[in-house]
Amino acid sequence: MLLAGSIMASFSSHAFELRHGEGALTDPATPRLELPATPKKIVTFDLGVLDTLHTLAIPVIGVPKSAYEGDLADFNKTTVVGTLFEPDYDVLKQLQPELIFAGGRSAKAIPELEKIAPTVSYTADPRAFLDSVRASAKAIGTAFGKEAQAQAALAKLDGTVEKLHAANKGKSGLFLFTINGNVMTHAPGDRFGYAYELSGLNSVLPPSDPNAPAQPRPEPGSEAAKAAAAKRAETLATALKADPDWLIVLDRGAINGGKKTAAETLAKHPEISQSRAFKEGRVYYADPNGWYVVTTGLANLQTITDDMLKAMK
Repeated sequence: MLLAGSIMASFSSHAFELRHGEGALTDPATPRLELPATPKKIVTFDLGVLDTLHTLAIPVIGVPKSAYEGDLADFNKTTVVGTLFEPDYDVLKQLQPELIFAGGRSAKAIPELEKIAPTVSYTADPRAFLDSVRASAKAIGTAFGKEAQAQAALAKLDGTVEKLHAANKGKSGLFLFTINGNVMTHAPGDRFGYAYELSGLNSVLPPSDPNAPAQPRPEPGSEAAKAAAAKRAETLATALKADPDWLIVLDRGAINGGKKTAAETLAKHPEISQSRAFKEGRVYYADPNGWYVVTTGLANLQTITDDMLKAMK
């Protein structure tokens, strides 16, 4: 376990109230979890929450199976309570947690998790990503008596984001997600649309439609799959014609130490390889684990923005 019992004992036993839910948590009707005392046995399936808890020195006794790196490396020694998607209920029952943080990938398991311990979940609003991060960090910090630490971490993050925005003032960008030789764009409002909010780059694509229905993944080789591929190619071509100053690239295959293929994919692409950003070396390769797996954690976002600032200033 990462932190010793002496730290756990430092939490006073008092009435506990934790605001939770989706987005910026500004609605007066935002759900509140109320417990008679501050929980000391915490499990999380959300690695962003794990990163924030660790940043605030709040102990965690159970985590999902993952390849923990950097500041989270010590969690490779922590009890595994399942995967990011599927909890191990037998292990959870043995641990007897007092609070469980579910994640987006484990959202379907919340009804079962609630039978074991009070369960909450945070979901970042892709259209107000930083507001969501601020709200969840403040909620966790306030509930656990770590409000000052949360505010300090957020102030540092906001300062770095401000510098990024100054460095990228008037510049444009395009986020590209690569997997198995394929390239997909992400606009503001999409899953990785927070790249524009963090970097301050103006998207060369319009924001996605928040009211558009979710499309099921088509069968490989089907007419629907071919149509989707054609639409992706058209969107990419349109974006590249807008001549973005920066390309931000996430290599899906490189997650958890996988082979890096994004650079080769871009170099072989007839349109991307001829773009001004590619030719002039303004391609930022995002850390795949940080962007895809941990995402909303306080320390993780500080690392992401520090790295972007170093590359883009």
